[in-house]
Amino acid sequence: MPVSKNAVLPILAASLMVDGESCINNCPKLSDVYACIKITESTGSVAFFENDSLCVIYKDSNITQVPEELCRAMRSSVLYLAPLLYRKGRVTISLPGGCNIGNRPVDIHLAGLEKLGAKVEISDGKITVSALQGLKGTQIKLRVPSVGATQTLIMAAATAKGLTVLKNCAREPEVVDLVRFLNLAGAKIAGAGRNEIIIQGVQSLAGVSYTPVADRIVAATLLAAVNACKGVCIINNYPAEYMQQFENLLKQTGLGIVHYSDSAMVYKYAHVKNNINVHTGFYPAFSTDMGPLLSGAMVNNKGALNICETVFENRFSYCSEFEKLGIKCSVNDRCYTQNGYKNHSEDATLKAQDLRAGAALVVAALAKQGCCEIEGVEFIDRGYEKIEEVFSALGADIRRIQLD
Repeated sequence: MPVSKNAVLPILAASLMVDGESCINNCPKLSDVYACIKITESTGSVAFFENDSLCVIYKDSNITQVPEELCRAMRSSVLYLAPLLYRKGRVTISLPGGCNIGNRPVDIHLAGLEKLGAKVEISDGKITVSALQGLKGTQIKLRVPSVGATQTLIMAAATAKGLTVLKNCAREPEVVDLVRFLNLAGAKIAGAGRNEIIIQGVQSLAGVSYTPVADRIVAATLLAAVNACKGVCIINNYPAEYMQQFENLLKQTGLGIVHYSDSAMVYKYAHVKNNINVHTGFYPAFSTDMGPLLSGAMVNNKGALNICETVFENRFSYCSEFEKLGIKCSVNDRCYTQNGYKNHSEDATLKAQDLRAGAALVVAALAKQGCCEIEGVEFIDRGYEKIEEVFSALGADIRRIQLD
């Protein structure tokens, strides 16, 4: 099991805050990671792979602006605000891009930085943040427990003067992992994984070697595939502590799971008819990223699936593509319903429109009859390293082709 992409990206950004070399071990070679490497290099610093470790060395320069095309390519570009503000005292980025799954404003990031003493200016689609005299600790309550905003403000407060208290924080494992990295580098942060995080600013951070947490979303993708396609799969480096909700839902439909010390055996023993109802939300609620994968897992089950999405308004882009496979599904506002299939579809051409929708299409296509061609592979490559090789190793007939 690879380490979590959602943990790697903020840690990669935070690596610009440390003196000396930092290494992220077992780092997956994903398009999002390479995009962040380009952002790092655009600031004059160095990032390179050494075997399976991604190493970062901060180098001082006069560059204070991240190129627009790099910001537009991915949402995580906003994570570079705090590190570059610490290093340069001033930073300009364009409004970030990424998957079109819904509105993801950066106002929470910016409001928090202003409370820490930064000056924020927005003009012509660009954000400029400055704090030439540095940031000062304060108390901040986030409007909603945004993961990105929590990570941004943790990084900003780590080297601010004095004490910062963050309230209504995101509690996701990837937030905890960022704190572990920063504390190993010399930060003084307590409370990660709880609603309130307390940060005592330090003057500097030192380079470290760190192995992020295993990717719970990739793990969910493998569970979904076994549930949909039958068979048995052994998953090494399995993040069991973060998988209980997803496991419990699939167990209701006939999935078996045996846990070992750092791995799990997953097998499908029957298609059990059970209706599944979930609401997505901020951790520890059911993850919005796992919603599409749950849909893929259920394509051959006879029970109904109902997902109420509370985080992103465009999460169910895969619904129209599932219909091409003969799957009975519909979307009403932010609620998705799936109830078996109309027929055994044969050949179909599908289009991925975002990362997790793309993974759900792969799972659904593997589970249905006929040959499926999936376009928009660039979305899938953002979070899965050579997904075709992963499933080929499990016995799937799946190939990547280059179209003219």
